[in-house]
Amino acid sequence: MGYNNKLKRCALILTAAGSLSAVSVQAATAIMADNIKEFTKDNSTQSLTVRMDSWYNSTMGYRGWSHHSGWGWMKLKKGKPVTITVGAIKEGKDGNPEAGYVEGFHPGITVWYRPMKRGSALIEQVNAHKYSQFDDIDEPNAINDDVKTAPVSVGKIHMEFIANAFDRDGMGDSLPEAYDQSKVNRALDGEKGKVRLTFTPKYSGVYQFVVGGINPDEGVNAIDFNAIPVTVSFSE
Repeated sequence: MGYNNKLKRCALILTAAGSLSAVSVQAATAIMADNIKEFTKDNSTQSLTVRMDSWYNSTMGYRGWSHHSGWGWMKLKKGKPVTITVGAIKEGKDGNPEAGYVEGFHPGITVWYRPMKRGSALIEQVNAHKYSQFDDIDEPNAINDDVKTAPVSVGKIHMEFIANAFDRDGMGDSLPEAYDQSKVNRALDGEKGKVRLTFTPKYSGVYQFVVGGINPDEGVNAIDFNAIPVTVSFSE
């Protein structure tokens, strides 16, 4: 009797261990190549596409929407300040694209340090289909489940949060209570529809950022702006 009980307890322990292992495996998703770009000194200004509600989305638990945001990365040196500027692009009077304010659009940006060590996932692999704008991301066993019937192990995703900011200009007196997060930094520079974020790299290496829109102005239908082009530039 005692022997059988011991076997049962061992089986329960093994089952629990298996469950914990399953929980530790985290989902990942791949960003399309045209919406994740490397930024360099020789290619420091590029275009990405975002939704008006992609950086802080109410249907995503007020997290960012991975596939409706734009992504970039760059190699930086420790201790050398960097500024990233994000603004919308609209059609000019001559029909050519130009930087300008898109009604109701407020961009946000988050930057992480992402060490690309042996066993790390490729840069286009990000965690799941939503992201935190103000937290570290650490997934040692990321599994890409974009094809549900054929999940693929992609390696480790480690992203150390560095800084964030969003355009607060022209948004009204206050954000809705649901958006009022102490870890989301409001940028007021007198220029609505644009945000600038300056930070100093803590380490030399790869830094990844994401851009999107937050809290579109009242009366603006975010669905009508499924693919707002934005210009992103960085300077050291």
